[in-house]
Amino acid sequence: MLKQFKTYHVAFLISIVLTAMACSNARYLSDKESLYLGPDVKIIDTFTTAAEKKNFQAQLEEAVRPKPNSTILGIRVKLTLYNIAGVPKKETGLRNWLRNKIGEPPVLGSDVSINGNNKVLQNIMQNYGFFTAESSGFLDVKKKKSTAKFEITTGPRTYLRNVRFEQNDTSALGRDILSTQDKTLLKPGDPYSLQAAIDERLRIDYVLKNQGYYYFSPDYLIVVADTGIGNNQVDLTVKVKYNEIPANAYRQYRINTVSVYPNYRLSNKSRAGSNQSKDSAVTFGSRRREASSADTVKFDDFQVIDRNHTYRPYVFYQAMQFSPGEYYNKKDQNIALNRLVTLGAFKFVKNEFTPVKDTNVDLLNVDYLLTPYAKKSFNGEFGGFTQNDSRGGVRGTIGWKNKNLFRGAELLTIKLSGSFEAQYGGISQRPNEYTVSLQTTLNVPRFIIPFVEVKPSGMYIPRTLINAGYEYSLRSGYYQIHSFNVGYGYNWKEDIRKDHKLFPINITLVQTDTIDASQAGNFNLTNLFYNGLIFGPTYEFTYNSQADGVKRKNNFYFDGLIDLSGNIVGIAQKASPENPQKIFGSNYAQYIKTQLDFRYYRTLTPKSSFAAHTILGFGYTYGNSSTLPNVKQFFSGGSSSLRGFPSRLVGPGTYNYRDAIDDGGKPIIEALGDIKTEFSIEYRHKLYSIIEGGLFADAGNIWYLRDQKDFPGGTFSKNFYKELAGDVGLGLRFDFSILLLRLDFAFPVRKPWYPEGERWRFNDIRFGDPDWRRENLMFNLAIGYPF
Repeated sequence: MLKQFKTYHVAFLISIVLTAMACSNARYLSDKESLYLGPDVKIIDTFTTAAEKKNFQAQLEEAVRPKPNSTILGIRVKLTLYNIAGVPKKETGLRNWLRNKIGEPPVLGSDVSINGNNKVLQNIMQNYGFFTAESSGFLDVKKKKSTAKFEITTGPRTYLRNVRFEQNDTSALGRDILSTQDKTLLKPGDPYSLQAAIDERLRIDYVLKNQGYYYFSPDYLIVVADTGIGNNQVDLTVKVKYNEIPANAYRQYRINTVSVYPNYRLSNKSRAGSNQSKDSAVTFGSRRREASSADTVKFDDFQVIDRNHTYRPYVFYQAMQFSPGEYYNKKDQNIALNRLVTLGAFKFVKNEFTPVKDTNVDLLNVDYLLTPYAKKSFNGEFGGFTQNDSRGGVRGTIGWKNKNLFRGAELLTIKLSGSFEAQYGGISQRPNEYTVSLQTTLNVPRFIIPFVEVKPSGMYIPRTLINAGYEYSLRSGYYQIHSFNVGYGYNWKEDIRKDHKLFPINITLVQTDTIDASQAGNFNLTNLFYNGLIFGPTYEFTYNSQADGVKRKNNFYFDGLIDLSGNIVGIAQKASPENPQKIFGSNYAQYIKTQLDFRYYRTLTPKSSFAAHTILGFGYTYGNSSTLPNVKQFFSGGSSSLRGFPSRLVGPGTYNYRDAIDDGGKPIIEALGDIKTEFSIEYRHKLYSIIEGGLFADAGNIWYLRDQKDFPGGTFSKNFYKELAGDVGLGLRFDFSILLLRLDFAFPVRKPWYPEGERWRFNDIRFGDPDWRRENLMFNLAIGYPF
């Protein structure tokens, strides 16, 4: 009884004690002081909609200063620790550490400037076009606790009537600014917004930068507002600040020379005055010596200056956008820099534009200063991992890289990996697994297509990928798998959000052998054995709206995969289940496989968000194959799947591995299938600093396309939706910037192997029953979000 009390109530008692102590924080203050709890801002008139009020009130409350003491689940833990520690008697020790390192001093009501905050809130509303907005506030003090309360009267909002550009400026700059008028972001009828005016200046600046105005700046523009016309309307005029703009901002510059320094070293300012001889790839301060003809190689419209000839000139061909004689262009500059960065060969990428003196034409010399990574490097990784069904292990990797294999910025990676996984508890017992793999990849920063030269048009360097590898996997005492693979393909980006991978050549040879026939009979291994070739093209497309770093309320992610094997050869050989065919003496798989991964993210408040995830997978087999090869099949269950079920042991369909054992059958090591559906939703809320909480629900299952005698109930049918497994749970996430540690607890609420009508298991939840907890409660420890 005492043990159960400790198990279920200690955490509750601790929270009660902390809450009580937090409630007494005000008693540490003097009678004239109050503990500041935060702001309460309300918009009290009817000039805004309910949605606008909610949005504005959230922004205004965020702007009020100072911020109140931080809380965790509503408890001011840091303030409580600060008060508990008291005034330390010495500069070291536990009390000093609690008070000054962990604790947080109280934020007082007297720290709040009502008048100062009134001005800030009025200014924010005026920036949104509420020019007559007024804010009134007071400090509401009750029982030594205070809240800053503000009431906002917005008044009517001001809308744009006319938007004009200056007509009388006859300079080339004035005419070019005027020519952008039809693309203005300031539209008559829109509400006035200071941010829209700022964005308009940036838009014009970008247009001018693409027309040669290298020295122009958005600070040389002003948007003048005429509010005297009344009727809650305003006229805007876009003007140049003639009193501030320098002479060179009026000029359009053309490109003179383009030079690449691929062995540039960062300057040593302490030696900026040195008069020593300097290599062309070395600078001291801002000085570089003149390159000799032996150091310089001209290629296309640029020159490479490198005494050691470390890189072939064509490496930079795809990156260079400027040509001598053309106008400077900001877009081309960004493309060049981005492509040089994504080459992956250079630690630092910098460019300089230098005006050419003593000429009648405005010219710029362009220098690209590139600091390379070390050509060769070793790296190693070692760590532990756990699965949610009481399995754990260790894995390690040793890698070697050459970042300039053939002087073309080719990246050669050789990686040796190994892992060990063992069952240390739980209901299901699976044999230990050992894995060793050797993978070699050659990453070439350009398309290599026979007889075709392709120069990319986007911001990113395309890549040709050539890989070869071997993996050995051993299930101790039962079976071993040898897998050889080679591939040749391409990876390219349309933009930062859209990524393509196409492998026209993809060959895998799998050989599976039993080790001890007497032991192998202890498990049902029929779904894990495949011997033969898998060959055919694959294509994958990924879209990620979050990749550009722009903050949006709604974000989307999509990943689509098409995987083919043996299609043309199988058709040519007329392969069928009754007439299986071979190639090079080996069986081969025939299938068409697709997988679609959808994700949706919605920001609810600055501290909370909603996420949804759907995976749909389908494998159609024919000819030589009745099911997908096991290395290509789908699975469900685990820390990034159905978190309330054991890893890879959900399904297929209504099949239950535990019932099979009870009926005298054999246990399985993994549940696999040809078809998969999976759905997840998750609510995430920031609790404190690096700590985030989550509530989630998962549903899904896998099925075979055709009947399998060893897995009754595992075939896909029109009633598949009645066979979905489901779980719910909650978790904590610790965001350490370099990684996110996730702890999720989940349990099943729908078990598809029960008779129809009994699959929902809410009435069977028994947290106080240790047998129920051991069988149903799953703990997931993982790195990163599940989706």
